[in-house]
Amino acid sequence: MTEVLMYNIDDSKRLKIKLLCNKLNIRAREVEKSEFGLKISTLLGLNDDKTVKPDSDFYGEMLYLSDFYGSMLNIFLNQLKRQKTPVALKAIKTEANIGLTSYELYKELCEEHKALN
Repeated sequence: MTEVLMYNIDDSKRLKIKLLCNKLNIRAREVEKSEFGLKISTLLGLNDDKTVKPDSDFYGEMLYLSDFYGSMLNIFLNQLKRQKTPVALKAIKTEANIGLTSYELYKELCEEHKALN
């Protein structure tokens, strides 16, 4: 199922993202801080590994996009832009990142974002 994991999204943006997801038949889930140390595969329900890595807190906004097929990714991103709901850090599910914790992914995205800007 197509799903968006949301991290540290403020209330007004979260509502806009949830409404967009509902419109596009995408599951939207807010990830709790207590879950930041879990592997993304666990958050998506792909395994039962409940091992939480300590010291995994972060405060920046991030979206994780899972199982976006065909034009769905472009539609979703264009609608986010159109409704003026910027989230700088976004990742799409890959074999390389599915085994990371949310915190590990966040650190990687921050490094990439810094290198690009």
